[in-house]
Amino acid sequence: MTVLVANEHSQPLNVFLVEDQPMLASTLTDALTTSGIAVVGHAFDVPAAFAWLDRGLIADVALVDIVLPSGPAYTILDRLRIMDTATLLITALDRGRIPSAYRNIAYLEKPFGTHELLEAVAAIHA
Repeated sequence: MTVLVANEHSQPLNVFLVEDQPMLASTLTDALTTSGIAVVGHAFDVPAAFAWLDRGLIADVALVDIVLPSGPAYTILDRLRIMDTATLLITALDRGRIPSAYRNIAYLEKPFGTHELLEAVAAIHA
């Protein structure tokens, strides 16, 4: 099992997950926690994501699906940029359909496996 750490004091990496599909969110949470990564927050839509962010909690990495029932997650991405949070887009949306202002964000296209997810998280956190 690979354990990703947030700092030299061996603290587990903290992840904030924005994913509206309950089964996928559960699968991602299980895969991350099994790998020693703490999922410190989860939101199904834009308002829930902002409610979590407004509490002042900061994750090391955010995994964000773009297409959410309440609308696209671009405002969440803008907030995460201000917070300087490493972000990984996890979406079925083709990269070419993502507005150019967000194409520089690390990207993982659905469907993906656990190995690809963990490699992508490690790469953006490095």
